[in-house]
Amino acid sequence: MDIEQLSKSQIVLLTLLVSFVTSIATGIVTVSLMDQAPPVVAQTVNRVIEHTVQTVVPGQAAATAVTQEKTVVVKESDLISQAINHINPSVIRLYSSDATSPTFLGLGVVLDASGTIATDSTALGDSADGVVELPNSSRVRAFVTSRDANTGVAFLTPATTTIDGKVPAWSPAALSTGQPVLGETVVMLAGNTLARIGDGLITAIVPAGTQSASSIETNISGDSIMDGSPLIDTDGTLLGLSTGLSRQSSPSGFVIASALMATHASK
Repeated sequence: MDIEQLSKSQIVLLTLLVSFVTSIATGIVTVSLMDQAPPVVAQTVNRVIEHTVQTVVPGQAAATAVTQEKTVVVKESDLISQAINHINPSVIRLYSSDATSPTFLGLGVVLDASGTIATDSTALGDSADGVVELPNSSRVRAFVTSRDANTGVAFLTPATTTIDGKVPAWSPAALSTGQPVLGETVVMLAGNTLARIGDGLITAIVPAGTQSASSIETNISGDSIMDGSPLIDTDGTLLGLSTGLSRQSSPSGFVIASALMATHASK
């Protein structure tokens, strides 16, 4: 049959047949040559094939990987709630040592694992001791070990056992060692029976004077601040403590935490 008389479909089929036969012949010749080739040549070819597979496969996997991004919105109210939960175990309530009718004096903060407490010296007056109520409602006697005239802070050391004979567990507060920032959101804790808070911003940072330590001024209402009220940031870190001396300079003033710790370290 004359090839010029073939139809288009017959030409396509013939082309496929020739390609198929040629590929089979090529495969047979390649295998025969590889069998006759020295081992070094075969090893080289195998290495090329292995490296080609190792290069292609990871690329294919990376091409099919899908990256998903998710935006998380954190509310300031959630941060404040977490901060309060973080500081609450370190906040104590201070009462007079009158066994028959104890009087609420103010708040305080636990500074270390041994139970050293910082509170407002004004709240204690001339008393040399008091009764500390822990967050779990247990009570322990505490004794004034020192008072600092520049900060208005009194430091107390607790007894080794609570009034009912148990060993108290102390949870020290995380104290800020740096300088507070103007405009930073802050939270104040108060309440003699129920926990209360006030939030606001740092409006001024007053440098230390000859008779006073550095202090923080806020826009929190002075009427809601109690003796020994702690001031924290949204991480639950203690920034300051309200004392009679800090409230003399500003009704919403707090002794800065770095000054508080420097005084405690020197005692």
